[in-house]
Amino acid sequence: MNRPVATLPHLIVARLLWYVGVGALAVMALASQTQFSVAAVLSAIAIYIPLSMLGLPLIAWLGLGRANGTAPKGLAPAWPCWLAAVAGMALLAGYHLSAQLELAECGILLLLVAVDLALVRRESVCLAGHVATARRRWRR
Repeated sequence: MNRPVATLPHLIVARLLWYVGVGALAVMALASQTQFSVAAVLSAIAIYIPLSMLGLPLIAWLGLGRANGTAPKGLAPAWPCWLAAVAGMALLAGYHLSAQLELAECGILLLLVAVDLALVRRESVCLAGHVATARRRWRR
């Protein structure tokens, strides 16, 4: 059967837990009195939060596109998530080699975006399933 990957409440809880985790990362960065935590971690989080909120309409667009049949059914490809994660880790490794805080900030930002992209993959399938079910019920 064509069942969504997860139910809508589970995805909302997963997204909220992710934001709680990002908040915990920010609190830990504030508690640590190093230049790295303040300059790299907090500035990356400050960039990530609006970027993530702007990505929420993208989830709706992907879900509606999948429900209309304009996009293939199932999960979106995982390579963007992995590419962002690998690039983020490479930039963090580059920070340890060259001690440039900009590399660390970009690396942390890319790691945050990688997790966000993974959440978007799951949310778009769930939203598409709910929209398709609602359309089938409406047509009856």
